[in-house]
Amino acid sequence: MSSLFTIRRLALIACSIGLAVAGCGGGAEEQAPAGGGGSAAEEPQDAGGPAPEKSVTVDMKNIKFVPMDVTVAEGGTVDWTNSDQVPHTVTKGDGPGEQFDSGTVGPGGTYKRTFRRAGKVNYVCTIHPGQTGTVTVR
Repeated sequence: MSSLFTIRRLALIACSIGLAVAGCGGGAEEQAPAGGGGSAAEEPQDAGGPAPEKSVTVDMKNIKFVPMDVTVAEGGTVDWTNSDQVPHTVTKGDGPGEQFDSGTVGPGGTYKRTFRRAGKVNYVCTIHPGQTGTVTVR
């Protein structure tokens, strides 16, 4: 009886270790963010991939731009909507194309910008300097 108990106990331990190992690590494909972003946004699009969107929407919510990083086609537009109870701005930091500044966008307000030159544009809310975002134009 005691050897049967020992065998069952060892089997249970082995199964527990197997389950723990299976739940750890994960492949890189599981950790990649949906919809691109990160350094992949700076890489040229491969010919077989989907075309960038002509219009993208960004929400100003909880003192953040959501999503923080977007990709739009050359000649495409980005629409920002202020869903916060405080004002924000959308002000270009650096990157290709003309300077832009939305001015104060109050709660419920919107700002729309067309991007005509390829590259990565960094922008910020000048009221909340920690609130930043990027637009990658392809």
